[in-house]
Amino acid sequence: MEAAFLAILAIWLIPQALALWLFKGRWRAAAWVSAAAMLLALVVGILGGLAGSNIAPIWIVLALPVCTIWIVGLWVIHGLARWRRG
Repeated sequence: MEAAFLAILAIWLIPQALALWLFKGRWRAAAWVSAAAMLLALVVGILGGLAGSNIAPIWIVLALPVCTIWIVGLWVIHGLARWRRG
């Protein structure tokens, strides 16, 4: 289970970092949505874990697939928009 989680984390982290670095304008703003959601989930998970909750990291587990789908979809739509413009 941990290996799958780390694989999804890598699948999210690489396109996320590239999107924040390469995209411009509203594309970058759309990429920040995924980064902000994951950052919020990390903060809630860490603070909950420090408070003694053993289920607090579930926020990270739930947010990671959603953020991964978001950033991969954003790259696909960005590529289609660039392809259509020519």
